Amino acid sequence: MSRSAPKRRASSQERIDRILEATTALLDQGGLSALSIYAIAEQAAIPPSSVYHFFPQVSDVLAALAERLFLELDGILQTPPVSHPSSWMALVADIEQRFQDYYRGNPAARELLLGGHDLAAIRQADQQHDQLLGRRFQQCLAEVFVLPPLPNDVDIFALAMQAADKLLAVGYQQSGEVSDPICREATRLMTAYLGVYLPPVLARVEGR
Repeated sequence: MSRSAPKRRASSQERIDRILEATTALLDQGGLSALSIYAIAEQAAIPPSSVYHFFPQVSDVLAALAERLFLELDGILQTPPVSHPSSWMALVADIEQRFQDYYRGNPAARELLLGGHDLAAIRQADQQHDQLLGRRFQQCLAEVFVLPPLPNDVDIFALAMQAADKLLAVGYQQSGEVSDPICREATRLMTAYLGVYLPPVLARVEGR
């Protein structure tokens, strides 16, 4: 019994991965309107009962896929910043550019995280994830620049990212793309808001 259990877990994870990959492909092809348990099963080449076993509703599949996308977004902030950014504004612009490039290259992420849908569970998870990203965003800046005292009652970095994402979402919902002008304005919005709390010139961390 103990020797067979790992095989069952591996098989389950393989099917979950196939389901999520199939869902991603369907989102890439036709957006949320293309999704159903049966469409996902057909795309994944598995019985619908297998999809129902792991994900009783389409919203459950989308919530699991969103968690995978969140991990990919986390990875963006793990990438080393541009070499010797000239200012904190340049570093913020570099980080925001990475997020914008991610959305541009990932139709499923655009549809799920920027699209105008009423999936409350995903919106709530996205807001919670923004808090984590905000802390990591602050860490990225603090590794290079000496930050001044910041408010304790709000997370300005999470709010800046949420504001920029909201602008990207509005642009995407209106035009169906993440355009250069809306990306430019999202970066300006983020930088301008953070500029309320960060002076134009910050001292560098010693050695950076």
